[in-house]
Amino acid sequence: MSTGFDVIGHGGVLGRLVTAAEQGKLTHALLLTGPDQVGKTTTALALAVELLDSASWPGGPLAHPDLWLEDADGQYISIERLRLGGKEGPTLQDFLSLRPYAGGRRVAVMGRADRLTEQAADSLLKTVEEPPPDSHLVLCAAHPERLPQTILSRCELVAFAPVPAAEISEWLVGRGAEPATAATAAALAAGRPGRAAKLAGESGALAAELESLNTFVATGGGGTAGALETAGRFTFAQNWEGRERALTVLATWASFVRDAACFAAGTPELAVWALYRPALEKWAENLPAERIVAILGAIVSASDAISVNAQPRLTFEALLLDIFSGPESPPPVDGLPEVEPVVSASGAAAPRRPRQAAPSARSKAAG
Repeated sequence: MSTGFDVIGHGGVLGRLVTAAEQGKLTHALLLTGPDQVGKTTTALALAVELLDSASWPGGPLAHPDLWLEDADGQYISIERLRLGGKEGPTLQDFLSLRPYAGGRRVAVMGRADRLTEQAADSLLKTVEEPPPDSHLVLCAAHPERLPQTILSRCELVAFAPVPAAEISEWLVGRGAEPATAATAAALAAGRPGRAAKLAGESGALAAELESLNTFVATGGGGTAGALETAGRFTFAQNWEGRERALTVLATWASFVRDAACFAAGTPELAVWALYRPALEKWAENLPAERIVAILGAIVSASDAISVNAQPRLTFEALLLDIFSGPESPPPVDGLPEVEPVVSASGAAAPRRPRQAAPSARSKAAG
């Protein structure tokens, strides 16, 4: 199956959906759920290629006239992208009001459907309730709970699990990344190929995440003062971009703590952070497994709070005080991996990633 999109770790899901379509059993509305950048939108587009037989379409599959895609990075998806009479290009209802141009189907893909405004969700519900013939709507959402129950109940749910780090690492090497870079990016990505591709391919991205992890681990032994000092180093803009950055930092910390829990439980073979093995061993030696699991839970709770508009600065302060100021705080750790800083375009010092990362060509492994 060649679709032009890298479906990493979800080939079985894609195959099942294609088979259902071939048998005439594919529902008109699908909801693909799973972590951000795990591959939901990629799989949705690969499915669209199969449904429309558009792999060799002039200009590429995304240029096919029977495909509509909403995958912008904005904080919200407004009703202007759905209702008839789009002023900045065809809307969903504009698209669905037309007959198929090149075949018997039309496919609409909406990445980040959980960012629909209330008005937009109401408009979408009408489309889901009364779908045009020979059309398929594929929604992707990392937080399906933000969608109205009326929409959820009318969609077939397809859950996406994180992809094993080894599989992501192999994929990155195949795209040109050095093995060490690929392994580190895969560990940081926490099962999300799209995240790994960005870390390995975007200048400074990998080093920035390593620096944030070093700062977190180095807070051990610093008590209340150390916790507040570390919190002060993580300031985020009070907008959706700042929240996205805060969530990325917390995901990096969570991946390390998850590995520490593996070491404490006597299953180090399940860990993916080989680069931080001495630090993981020290955490496991100095903290009971229950405490490490509690720290992981606190990070997850902080992520949930920020995702629903808690203030990042206050959330980070409370989290770091909880982790590092109590009697069962993590130990001091020496010998953390070095991250060489470079000067950013603004003249400020910024971390630098290892040399020769994977190419940054868009493969749509995100979603």
